[in-house]
Amino acid sequence: MSLLSREKVAEGLRAAALRLALALVCALAPVAADAEEDPIATERSLIDVIQAGRVEERKAEGGKEKAEEERPTEKPETGTAEQPEQGAVENPPGTAGTDQPRSWAILPQVGFTPEKGANGGVKFKDRDVTSLHLTLDLAASAAIKGQYHLDTVLISPSFFTDRLLLLAEGEYYSDPTKEFFGLGNNDVGPDELSTNRYERINGTLALGLRLSRRFAMVASGEFVDIEISRGHLEGSTPSTTSRFPDMAGIDGGRTNRLALSLLYNDREDVARPTRGWNIIAKASWVPHGLGNDFDYTRYTLDASYLYPLIWRRQVLGLHLGGQYIDSKRRQTPFYELASLGGDRDLRGFFEDRFLGSSNVITNVEYRLKLIDFHFIWDVQIDGVVFGDAGRVFYSDGDIASELGQPVATIPPTNNDFRYSYGGGTRIALGEALVARIDVGFSDEEKGLVYLVFGHTF
Repeated sequence: MSLLSREKVAEGLRAAALRLALALVCALAPVAADAEEDPIATERSLIDVIQAGRVEERKAEGGKEKAEEERPTEKPETGTAEQPEQGAVENPPGTAGTDQPRSWAILPQVGFTPEKGANGGVKFKDRDVTSLHLTLDLAASAAIKGQYHLDTVLISPSFFTDRLLLLAEGEYYSDPTKEFFGLGNNDVGPDELSTNRYERINGTLALGLRLSRRFAMVASGEFVDIEISRGHLEGSTPSTTSRFPDMAGIDGGRTNRLALSLLYNDREDVARPTRGWNIIAKASWVPHGLGNDFDYTRYTLDASYLYPLIWRRQVLGLHLGGQYIDSKRRQTPFYELASLGGDRDLRGFFEDRFLGSSNVITNVEYRLKLIDFHFIWDVQIDGVVFGDAGRVFYSDGDIASELGQPVATIPPTNNDFRYSYGGGTRIALGEALVARIDVGFSDEEKGLVYLVFGHTF
């Protein structure tokens, strides 16, 4: 086979691989759980920008070193111009830098699921907006059964000075059939106890201070308005508002949160990191003094480590996380409790399957690079297998108090850890966007599919 023929075959295979990757994303996107409220979502976004900035700094330093090495030691004679080497071709005007990774990416979401019906959306991210090099992250989706999600995040990586970062976010999410499985580490699944309409509007403003190349401190404020109502009932499933009318937070409420976080990250890549730590420690306060309907404090710790096996095509990832909520009885609404289940922790269980006053979660992932090529973007595709284990903590007496019902009427809890496992893929488009597709299995559900953007940890 001639060299030209081999190149055509290789190009055809790369194009086919990209079409397959995009087809997988489009087909599986409707099961995405990216509207789930993440208590450290702000910190994840800032770490992502800090990490990207550190990568750019390293590239710039490498470029300077290379330029110094290639700088001629002798100046050309006066009146003569340096000529390019024989056979060299200069870049035509406007083509310089075309081999650089694109700073933006966009992916569609189209499909059908029983929970949402026909649905679709779009995800867009650009790390280099305007001359200020802002990061813009947009997500929008809608479903025929009434689920809507809009999210806009804007980050300034150098707010007046290189040491300051500013994040602003606005989000709206609505689900007329939000499932409720009760409180505590119970065995009521896979069928929910009730459903309700869940509607959330929130806005966040955060200021980060880079203490060093790897450490940062973040102060943030967030306004959240949540409404719980009867919703659209299907079949014989009752409404949460009628089955648990005295539960703490059954009508929703407003919270004004203040938070302080410490971040540590020493990873050297954004699209496909292969080594290093990512640690987030956060405390957030919701006091009555700020006009809140509730009063509680949440402590969150999230730590993960990536390690390359033999060579960097194989990566082992380990993660440990947990939350603890400090409050008096009936001062934490049920939808703000520490939760497990969904795309970031117990994949293979429905979102918010377990709710408690605290939780613990551990995950392990093995990632293997399958293919990388260039077609519009620099595309990297990894295969992944994973295992998850975790549980929530809540005493039966506290659960009865939160539900406003006698202990004898609530689902019993146990001390067992919950486990899930599965596999998936990671599709990185340039250095802008990573699409994560996971298929999770557990003793309650077989083959739950998730599409989320960004790495698990």
